[in-house]
Amino acid sequence: MALQAKPTYLYLTAVPDRLDELVSAESITLTGSAPNMHGITLSEQCVDVRCSAYLKSCSELLFEASNLTELCADIRSAGLHADDFRVSVVKKPRSLKVNSMELARDIGSAVGGSANLSHPKVTFLAVVTTERIWFGRLLSESDNIWLAHDQRPYMTSSSLPSRLARVLVNLMARPGDRLLDPCCGTGTIVMSAAHRGIRVVGYDNNPRMVGATTKNLQHFGLTADVALGDARQVSGAFDAVATDLPYGINLNKDELQDIEILANLRTCARKVALIDLRDLTKPLNDLGYQIETVIPVPKLSIVRRIFIASVIEA
Repeated sequence: MALQAKPTYLYLTAVPDRLDELVSAESITLTGSAPNMHGITLSEQCVDVRCSAYLKSCSELLFEASNLTELCADIRSAGLHADDFRVSVVKKPRSLKVNSMELARDIGSAVGGSANLSHPKVTFLAVVTTERIWFGRLLSESDNIWLAHDQRPYMTSSSLPSRLARVLVNLMARPGDRLLDPCCGTGTIVMSAAHRGIRVVGYDNNPRMVGATTKNLQHFGLTADVALGDARQVSGAFDAVATDLPYGINLNKDELQDIEILANLRTCARKVALIDLRDLTKPLNDLGYQIETVIPVPKLSIVRRIFIASVIEA
């Protein structure tokens, strides 16, 4: 059937193993809705997903049907027309017994205008499950910039994965916001925020890390304020803090240092996102934070956790 009233937007999300909570958190933050079991999010909010980590595409939903015959009839009835268009088919799950090329051809024959498979001006997306077919106009796709950022010239074995950094940034800030990363390391979070158009400030107490972040930013043509500084002493007014708490020798954690960092960050922003291997619940509560959510990020035998918390006013 053709959709009426308010526009609805369909988002396709990645469905990586064991990261359901992380993907859902980004989807809810950006679109207001969580993905279903197929990695499909439906929302009345239109979001440019070029800077998303796990939202792969956004389409304006035009028709929803129970089968191909019904969909083609709706398209013809509505007089849908486009020049230089292409129909792309996505199967959910991929193992679905559907011939994508035949389906794209049949749907394309119902659209008025001319097809252009190699250089389309308009791309229509048909998402097929065992129950439904959704059909819409593709509006934006993720730029996958984290793939390039993971090939930055300066990094360490403990550097945060760039895709995780992008999620963290998306959970906490929007373009124009002022974001602090007080433990920036080689700059994974700083790069992601700068790429998004966020006014980001990065500090590290190791001059080598400050230099590495600066050179990584230059490598990608990005701009951010980066300086030598101790996270226990940095100051300023920010919309949010996002950081991967530091590691010591042999990846051991300095608990006293972390507590001092957390205590200081209360003065910098009203909301924080912290990545750590340990459970930060007690120190955060003891220091007057209200934990809003904890998102596990498992990888192989380790589980990082993202703690998102707000500062409780005294």
